[in-house]
Amino acid sequence: MVNHVRWQEKIVRVLDSKLEYIRSERTAAILVPIIVTESPEIVMIKRKKNLSRSAGHIAFPGGMRDENENPLETALREAEEEIGVRRDEVEVLGFLTPREVVEHRIKIHPVVGAIFTRDFERNDYEVERILVDRLESVLRSRRIADWGPNFECDGELVWGASSRILDDLYMRIIEHYGNIDSFFGN
Repeated sequence: MVNHVRWQEKIVRVLDSKLEYIRSERTAAILVPIIVTESPEIVMIKRKKNLSRSAGHIAFPGGMRDENENPLETALREAEEEIGVRRDEVEVLGFLTPREVVEHRIKIHPVVGAIFTRDFERNDYEVERILVDRLESVLRSRRIADWGPNFECDGELVWGASSRILDDLYMRIIEHYGNIDSFFGN
């Protein structure tokens, strides 16, 4: 098990300290929430099947930017709306590379944040299920398919933009620490 202070320091080293904000008409932001425990856990959601975009997909809490928001504000607002994590409960650790949801031409800005709660409040309209899994298990589940990298989180397949965001984190860890074992201290 890795000490929670130590993994937070280690992950900050691989993240961008400034948000690469790509302005476009269709800008979104997500929060990559990591629960602070001895063995860090990542939180994702299974989107409801009734939604107009990414219905039924495994995703991070997030959504479209409101008119006067920057992506950080969007990510924190959406996490509060979708999983009930208040903005003041998130310690922003850094940022990952913005990704595009090609079929909708939406630029997603990933914000990585440490959270100190497991007390979630699911938005019944948007979220079918809140997924929680050990970050180490999710990263070790990485597989490359014809359509790109995919992962598994809490028994669900993660693909598409969410898997590209996870893969960005995975590759940064590999580049900086050499392998997953070194990052987690095994």
